[in-house]
Amino acid sequence: MLPSKYNEILGEFNDLLTSGEKVVFKTLSIYRTIELDKIKIKVPDAPQGKHNKSDILLLMLLYPLFCLKNVYQYSNSNYKGLLEASKNTFYRFKNNSLIPWRSILYRIVGKLNNQIRERGTQDNESAKCLIIDDTDLPKTGKCIEHSGMIWSHTIRRSILGFKGLFLGLWDSKSFIILDYSLHKEKGKNSKKPYGLKKKEIKRQYHKKRSEESAGCKREGELLINKIDNAISLIRRARANGVNVEYVLMDSWFVCEKMIRFVIGIGSDLIGMVKMGKTTYMYKGRRRSAKAIVSSLKRDGKVRMLKRLHMYATDVIVEMKGVPVRLFFFKNTQRGKWNVLLSTKTDLSATKAYEIYSIRWSIEVFFKEAKKYFGLGKSQSRDFNAQIADISISMIQYNIFSVAKRFTSYETLGALFNETKDTVMELTICKRLWGFILELLAMLADIFDVDMEEVMSRIIELPEQENRFLKIMQRSAHVAA
Repeated sequence: MLPSKYNEILGEFNDLLTSGEKVVFKTLSIYRTIELDKIKIKVPDAPQGKHNKSDILLLMLLYPLFCLKNVYQYSNSNYKGLLEASKNTFYRFKNNSLIPWRSILYRIVGKLNNQIRERGTQDNESAKCLIIDDTDLPKTGKCIEHSGMIWSHTIRRSILGFKGLFLGLWDSKSFIILDYSLHKEKGKNSKKPYGLKKKEIKRQYHKKRSEESAGCKREGELLINKIDNAISLIRRARANGVNVEYVLMDSWFVCEKMIRFVIGIGSDLIGMVKMGKTTYMYKGRRRSAKAIVSSLKRDGKVRMLKRLHMYATDVIVEMKGVPVRLFFFKNTQRGKWNVLLSTKTDLSATKAYEIYSIRWSIEVFFKEAKKYFGLGKSQSRDFNAQIADISISMIQYNIFSVAKRFTSYETLGALFNETKDTVMELTICKRLWGFILELLAMLADIFDVDMEEVMSRIIELPEQENRFLKIMQRSAHVAA
């Protein structure tokens, strides 16, 4: 196995910083704790390979600290000296179907959770929840492997891309993203499967993968029903030691199959349901949610929840033989009722609403991960690279999420911007230092004096000393 430069890379980046960059230091310390060099990627090094796989992964995970978005920007940046590798080295790594991104992600999550436990920042009294939800991952090229038209509920029209199904953990203080799967939608038009013409599908990138490879298993998830895949994600999380009190989801995932599964693993489900055709056993008769809430209103059971500033009522019913409690909420007397379902029937309406509101943390993840870590922005044609880029974005998010937890920042965005500004300042200092050196060399030639003498005199100036030394310290690594 090729020797790892893991600590050397982190050490060299650390040398670029001064004691003033506390935010970057704290974030960088999280990178150290995940110990990528000890995680077995289980991919043999190629005979002609010159770089350890963990070093390649580390560099890509460090992109947010470099203010870089992708391999191309790294290969053209001042940081490329940290690992003398061509951009093709990184592309080959991402295109490798053997790399088990799912197990790598869980190993890193385990390392981060160990840090949380060691620092004693867990809240054992608050509810811990698994949250499942999907999001649109738009693409711009029809030649991207397995891409197709999907229906976007956000903009109410079809777009090119994938549906991403994500599972996250709320541990009472912060959100950690655990797992995901990609999905495509076949559609009803047989002449245009997946919303594309057959000629367009033939022009897509295609690649043969070993049936035992991680990439092939990811391909197999593309057409699996999202309910079944959601259950698989939750089951896998439990197999990796994740035990929670509640599983939260929106109305799309709440169904009899999911309810029975969640109860079967010893947790409770809380999810929004629609005021639709689904019926529940109430007072010996099968009734819709709309009929039930009308009955509760006639019985005078609607009350005002001062803590939530909402009108509410609730009742225990049976859904396919399973006892559940339905909570009805609305903002005003004339407003529309929203329905919340809980398999934990002894919850109060206020408590149920407060627990369900935790579900919005995954929506925050979608927004922040797309904005700051490029979630779903990859336009690579290779499906393996799509999986790699999403996994890397998730790991980056988790590292920054834990760093935010250990600092005083209220939002991940504030932490990211502070880190970005700090590293951007380093980049500007390096460029400025190069300009200063060129300017001093030109002045030395004009006045026929020794360059080193000019430097010595400037540095010895009391009023200028701190400014120059600061620029020199930050730039020494690349200016040498």
